[in-house]
Amino acid sequence: MYVPLQEARKMVRERRRDPALRRQVADYVGEIPEFLRDRPRAVLARPVATPNFDFIRFSQAVRTIGLDPVCPEYTGDKFCTMNRDKILLGVMTFFQGRSEAGEEISTSCRIVDFMKFDGKPFAAIDTLWGEDFLGFHHRLLRTLLPEIEITDNTEWLTAMGCKPALFWPKLFALFLCGGVLFENFHVEGHEAEFTREIIRPAMDEVKERFGLDPLVVPLVPVEEERKPFWSWYPGQLEEEVTRCLTPNAPAVISQGRP
Repeated sequence: MYVPLQEARKMVRERRRDPALRRQVADYVGEIPEFLRDRPRAVLARPVATPNFDFIRFSQAVRTIGLDPVCPEYTGDKFCTMNRDKILLGVMTFFQGRSEAGEEISTSCRIVDFMKFDGKPFAAIDTLWGEDFLGFHHRLLRTLLPEIEITDNTEWLTAMGCKPALFWPKLFALFLCGGVLFENFHVEGHEAEFTREIIRPAMDEVKERFGLDPLVVPLVPVEEERKPFWSWYPGQLEEEVTRCLTPNAPAVISQGRP
């Protein structure tokens, strides 16, 4: 399922020089997203670009392979209180160090009205203090990781069928020669069904059609991929969130160790 980082660095450049492969991909996909048209890119696709430890890890990794980093967002995706990863965009958890016993210490701040915006597209959400939800996350990202380009890929995903079962084969085809995708597809836990029902068949379809595997690099070590830490934020960002929340809502809603 995965390709080692340095191998992906070499392969994407070799494949990019194959005009026949590029033409086959273009014919299959129909339209190459703008952010992959001119040069190969390092890609971390998310509904919302935000400076959590996933993104920090991504930024550190791409420095070793010489590809410009980009996050194509799916802002048309819906905020869902049944989805753990989406909840963590609305309740930001900050890493505050470790205890003497080595346990991770964290604090958390709720920044969105769950009842009001559950089921709404991310592009339609505001924070508790009235700032555009996407704009707030982007503002934090540019403060911490200004090198990561943000682009909205909603229009392309919609054109590819909107549903994951329809757009993931086309998405994987882009990473045959267009760039390197950084991602972890879990085979255990709450995401295992998605990997089994959507990701595996999409990868198999691309491999069968083109005879090549898409260039997917694990974003975080596979043995650590289920740790909640990767969705947390550096502790220094809490000050800005607290400033925004005051006096609209209590800033810190929990403290402790996971």
